[in-house]
Amino acid sequence: MSGSPQPHYQTLYRACIKDTASQGAELMRSTLARALHALPQAAAGLEDVVERGLLQDAVEVLRERQQTLIDAFPQALLTEFAHAIAGDRGSWLSFESLALLGDEQMQDNADLVRACGALEEAVRPELLELENTLVSAQLTPEGAAQRHPLRPEVYVRSVHRLARHSPVSPAVRRRWVRHLPLLMAPELARTYAAMAQRLRPQDAASTPQPPARQEDVDRATQLTIRELRKLMEGDPADGAARARRAGAVFAETEFSQTVPAALQMVQDMRKVDQLVLQLRQRQAAMPGTERDSLEAFREALRREAKQPAQALGLEVVHLMIANLAADPRLLPPVRALVREIEPPLLRLALADPRFFSDRSHPARRLLQEITQHSLAWSSPQEPGFPAFMDSLQQATDALLDARANGPEAFEIALLALQDAWDEAQPRGRRNRERAVRALIRAEQRNLLAERVGRELLKRREALGAPAEALAFLTGPWAHVLAQARLTDLAAQEDPGGYGWVATTVLWSVQASLAGHVANQQVQMVQRIRQGLASIDYLPADTQRWLHLLAALRDLALSATPASAERIARERGPERVSTWLAPLEMHESGYVPDTPMPLAAGNTPEPDTLPVQDLAVGSYVDLLAGGWERWQLTWASPHGLLFMFTNAAGATRSMTRRKLDQMLSQGAVRLVSAHPVVDGALDAVARAAWRNSL
Repeated sequence: MSGSPQPHYQTLYRACIKDTASQGAELMRSTLARALHALPQAAAGLEDVVERGLLQDAVEVLRERQQTLIDAFPQALLTEFAHAIAGDRGSWLSFESLALLGDEQMQDNADLVRACGALEEAVRPELLELENTLVSAQLTPEGAAQRHPLRPEVYVRSVHRLARHSPVSPAVRRRWVRHLPLLMAPELARTYAAMAQRLRPQDAASTPQPPARQEDVDRATQLTIRELRKLMEGDPADGAARARRAGAVFAETEFSQTVPAALQMVQDMRKVDQLVLQLRQRQAAMPGTERDSLEAFREALRREAKQPAQALGLEVVHLMIANLAADPRLLPPVRALVREIEPPLLRLALADPRFFSDRSHPARRLLQEITQHSLAWSSPQEPGFPAFMDSLQQATDALLDARANGPEAFEIALLALQDAWDEAQPRGRRNRERAVRALIRAEQRNLLAERVGRELLKRREALGAPAEALAFLTGPWAHVLAQARLTDLAAQEDPGGYGWVATTVLWSVQASLAGHVANQQVQMVQRIRQGLASIDYLPADTQRWLHLLAALRDLALSATPASAERIARERGPERVSTWLAPLEMHESGYVPDTPMPLAAGNTPEPDTLPVQDLAVGSYVDLLAGGWERWQLTWASPHGLLFMFTNAAGATRSMTRRKLDQMLSQGAVRLVSAHPVVDGALDAVARAAWRNSL
């Protein structure tokens, strides 16, 4: 995507999502009113007596629970919006879940797919207008206008969530999911139209057209869920062993042909190697005709397939590669290279048709490493990307030159690729390891400091102490005590004597106790300097705290009213929930918890991407002057600290509070929360579901 969305449109977009969720009650109220009027008539017109009775029962339960559904729908919407923003693949229409689905789950998924298609068709004009507007305002990635969280599928999932959490029978739930989504089409269409009007750029002379919808791409195959499940069932290892013993990958099974070419039995599998060589020679001899050559290669392999499952494997590989090659998150050179890998993957599909369903298979891992690693760059012009592409091209050339039809060539290419990346970034790896060590150390100290601070507040002498003194003791001094305990190897009762300082401070700032420690001030000041130095506390901040404690001590000794204004001026640094020493900040690229500037007139919106949905491994764009690509590579065990790494190996860390703040201000833009290959296979499953209906 060229350029970045203006903050004005980012704020409007977040406001639209928030407002849409809050309006969910009215949307559900109108939907239920329409359902209670239309569904009894629909039931009366059914010839199937059983289905007529079931639909009538569903309507009666709907009538009884309508207010509960109205009240609960906004939260269901908000939850699904959050999952959609976070890139959640969901628990349905997933490639890997196919083999685990029971009959009832299969029926539920079929209902969901059917409802999604019906609702999208009913609101298509308004939806297209909204998606065009999102592209014009640069609010969705280029080529991915249909990935926004307000798409019809998310509304259907919200209805499904509402039904699933309602105490009703499966039969009632299923009929709600079948009928309610389409009945909300009029309100959803008006919502889309109003949102498009609200988001439309004022200076937009023309509206770009989004690319072809996924359903249009899916129509290129006739793959069905029944056939895809056959491929997913069984133990791949046992299947491979049987194939080696019997000379075939799968036994004959009931199978409907899904590829255009007829399946032909051949005796000599070595012809496949000849086909690969012919393909390479043809590509070299006829520049510009690679697409035609590749299609001829696919057709030749289809004729080489011995078993129907082999042909199905070829079909799934082709669809998977087509989805990856169309993924806008991958840069054009990477998409072109993925297309080059299709021939050896197709070849592998003849020997091992289920390699794509085994996450540990070398071919699956190689494809995943290539696509995921490439997300570290947002532009081909960024430093490091040309070297990255060189390593990919070498691995690809090795695959294309190899004549083996098993996983060995992919394993070799994967190891070579990983070695090249490790060799190219040894400093980056060391930086990450050092940063993680610093952050783990900081989190351990912070957690212990929190506990120490609570213990100090429970002490009897703390009850009458000034708030400023308690802020010092539960803030920086609690970290001193925690650091002393963590580094104490001798199991001392008071490591460093820093516990004595806490008691002395509490006594020195209270008029009734200050006289008892008046002669210990010099020793206390020396010990405070020593303790704060042990956690690399800044000398200037140390001096401010000492000035404040001295003022409180003088106040206690004089027993005269103090000026609140003077105490406010001398007050030490504010305590923060998480604190890092300067060296830890440097080693981890720490971003301090300071307020971020907002555009004039803008106020923070509620989080649109909760931290708990930002998983380790996710790629994001962070706003820091301009958009920069980073990967979340580490989160502390207790979720207090997060570390991001960029393609050059640099690190940036921040607290949960800072990350929440950036999320709420639109300064974090999700690129990918899940492996790209998984998404491509899920798209194959969606195509099979649609064809099955």
